[in-house]
Amino acid sequence: LEFVEDLRGGFADFETRVFWICFAANPQTWSREELMNLLGGGQRPNQSPFAIALLQCEVFVVVRNRSGNMYMRLWCVAELVLAHRYGNCAIQVVGNMPYGAQAYGAHIGLGATCSVEDDIALLRALIARTGLDTQALVAEVIQASAGSQLRLRTA
Repeated sequence: LEFVEDLRGGFADFETRVFWICFAANPQTWSREELMNLLGGGQRPNQSPFAIALLQCEVFVVVRNRSGNMYMRLWCVAELVLAHRYGNCAIQVVGNMPYGAQAYGAHIGLGATCSVEDDIALLRALIARTGLDTQALVAEVIQASAGSQLRLRTA
């Protein structure tokens, strides 16, 4: 409910907008092999449906939540980096971070992790190839006020 309320609160035209919701787009119940095939064979996440959708987006929406810092999850870090590097779109920040959430730390940004060991190496390599200052990017999004729109990428 928090997700929908935060998203609805961020857009006056919520009812008529089209949203790509990453956690709903990938079939989480598929086997690891099926999911990896969908995500570019596991070796090309920049060719995944998510990355391809970024080429069409006008706004990349970060829906933060009060229960956890999403940038402790490496997939979320990678998605933000891909949006910034390849999306050429504004980043709209909605929702609130948990009280006292840190913008920097050993487990945030490049220090984030995920449940599959192979994904950690794959995602960190993908992030490194972009040449972006990932820690600064993540910190800017964490520190942004709810409702902020950040134009982080320059043409």
